[in-house]
Amino acid sequence: MRTSPITTRGLCLLAVLGLAAGCDFLSTAPKGVLTTENFFKTSDQAVAATNATYNMLREWQVHVFSWLGLTDIVSDDATKGSTPGDASFLGDLDNLTFDPGNLAFADPWAGYYKGVYRANVAIQHIPDVPMDATLKARLIGENKFLRAYYYFFLARAFGGVPLFTQPLTPDLFIQPRATVDQVYALIEQDLQDASAVLPTKLQYAAADVGRATKGAAQGMLAEVYLYRKDYAHALAYADSVIGKPGYGLFSDYATLFTDAGENSTESVWEVEAAVTPGGGKAPDQGGANIQYAEVQGVRGTPNIGWGFNTPSPSLEAAYEPGDPRLVTTILYPWELLPDGSGLVVYLNPSMLNNRYNQKAFMSPSNVGGAFNSGINLRRLRYADVLLIGAEAAYQTGDIAKAQNYLNQVRARARGTQTVTLGFTPELLAAPIDSAVLARPSGESRVFVRYVNPTSPAYTAGLRTFKSRCVAGCASATIPPVRVDTIDIVRAIDGTPIATMADYFTAVNAKTPGVNVALDVLRLRQDSVTGVITTQTLAITIAAQTLLPNVAATGQALLDAIWQERRVELGMEQQRWFDIIRQNGVVPGRAALLMGAAFAARDTLYPIPAGEAAIAGLQQNPGY
Repeated sequence: MRTSPITTRGLCLLAVLGLAAGCDFLSTAPKGVLTTENFFKTSDQAVAATNATYNMLREWQVHVFSWLGLTDIVSDDATKGSTPGDASFLGDLDNLTFDPGNLAFADPWAGYYKGVYRANVAIQHIPDVPMDATLKARLIGENKFLRAYYYFFLARAFGGVPLFTQPLTPDLFIQPRATVDQVYALIEQDLQDASAVLPTKLQYAAADVGRATKGAAQGMLAEVYLYRKDYAHALAYADSVIGKPGYGLFSDYATLFTDAGENSTESVWEVEAAVTPGGGKAPDQGGANIQYAEVQGVRGTPNIGWGFNTPSPSLEAAYEPGDPRLVTTILYPWELLPDGSGLVVYLNPSMLNNRYNQKAFMSPSNVGGAFNSGINLRRLRYADVLLIGAEAAYQTGDIAKAQNYLNQVRARARGTQTVTLGFTPELLAAPIDSAVLARPSGESRVFVRYVNPTSPAYTAGLRTFKSRCVAGCASATIPPVRVDTIDIVRAIDGTPIATMADYFTAVNAKTPGVNVALDVLRLRQDSVTGVITTQTLAITIAAQTLLPNVAATGQALLDAIWQERRVELGMEQQRWFDIIRQNGVVPGRAALLMGAAFAARDTLYPIPAGEAAIAGLQQNPGY
């Protein structure tokens, strides 16, 4: 979260050029008029035009509601969330029952073409501005990078789409679909052009952090070539970023998605946002913020969001036993908020899926309220580039490099932990502890949050924390809740456990393979009376190496890389396109992951019904 020229300068250009008007960029004229006679005369105006292209990245149509549906909710990583009747069109994505009339397709189509339009305006007119040649080349490169980004989404979502490389006159608004190869040819050329002229990450001034860099263009080229199955080029471009100055894995995954992790060594490219003074403005009212966090925030108490795009049980079960990334990705009911406020997420009986995307978390103390979120969108992380490199290396036969890049990501995820007992520990939030369970003072608050049913910890008898609401659960005070099961770890091999630090110190001292004795206090509440019963359990679990290095080869190595992409990038709007891309490598994989609801048509989304009808575009197969 920061303030930069990208977030605060040049937005008046939207009114001057009329770029904020209209939605249908294939069949109607812009409602404003671009007047080259009174604009594009100075370098400041060229910068302002470029900032307007960046500004589209914060728009509702580009990176918020429907986009979350087309990237996460549709996949096995997430569910619609919220309440049953809210935004049912996203439910159709969740169930794979969508059709071309679904709003989720029309919104991003319009938003991404607005981004293309703004880039085209700048690319056409900046060459004629009398200004420093180096700055001119950089600004054109930034706009080409952004045009490639906008088209990359459109190509993955819809396949071949109308291809525009300059602002159109009214007689040219209706355009046929280009082939997908033609769209990708432009994307590749734009990124190559951008890479040739953009500064490196370390060459930008601090005030320009967030602008497209040489590394961002190279990293995106690696991703594009991975989608094109051009693995040699994918590896070459990934290697052009990996290990280079300014880039590296951020040391602590748990804080990577907080302010401390923004624009860090992990950042290859992210969309900048800032909390605006005074706050409370919607993005289209001139603010530098974005509603990305708001629509995914906690719905209920504390009320800081709408509760959409909720992590699925399938994603939860995908993490290896003890993987610390689970608790950084999923924000659970009765969990302490990660902002240090001491506030707790209450169970919301109206929600379809009581869990939230912790990577999009916003503090309830945020200035100006939920509209004014300053969270940056991590669109390309160094870990992603490593995993792109790992997959490309595997496909080109460099197994050692593939294993190396994969294991770097796993090593960072481990952090200082080396051993696990196969479950996810968490510190019990004080409100549920004192008001609901009334545990004796001084007892351990370290409890078992999640146990994968296939893990040794589950076999040994540990159980996942379970709770539910009873009458009055929506109360503004501590709501009535029944704790069906909670296992509290009181000692490990006789060593008392009082804090999370105690737990991790005790576990890390164990040798993998050695049996470890746990003293566990299990509490349950009667479903009617609420009376609590306790049981002391002696549970023995074999210590395991946490996220051991992968030594596999063959298909098992490729499967491990794909699995790592899922858990490393969970809830970062990568999963659906990963599934479709992987289905092109291993036919049938998408149906295996998504189940019987998946059909052959789902490898592409439908062209929005309005665009297909008005512009005469051929619809994708199956729709």
